[in-house]
Amino acid sequence: MRTPIYQKLRRYMNDQGISRKQVAISMKISESKLSLILSGQRRLTVDEYLNMCTALALPPQKFIDE
Repeated sequence: MRTPIYQKLRRYMNDQGISRKQVAISMKISESKLSLILSGQRRLTVDEYLNMCTALALPPQKFIDE
């Protein structure tokens, strides 16, 4: 079974020591909204995914190709 993208994003952020607050500010969304996304309680849209990759300075295919 494939690992959901939100879990890959959460693991990457944890491994790199990147706070949810930092990413939420960069994405211009609330920290609570980001937490819902990263916990799988809210669906991650394509636009949000692209914004998150930009905030993390990563290419979008980083979590899709894994």
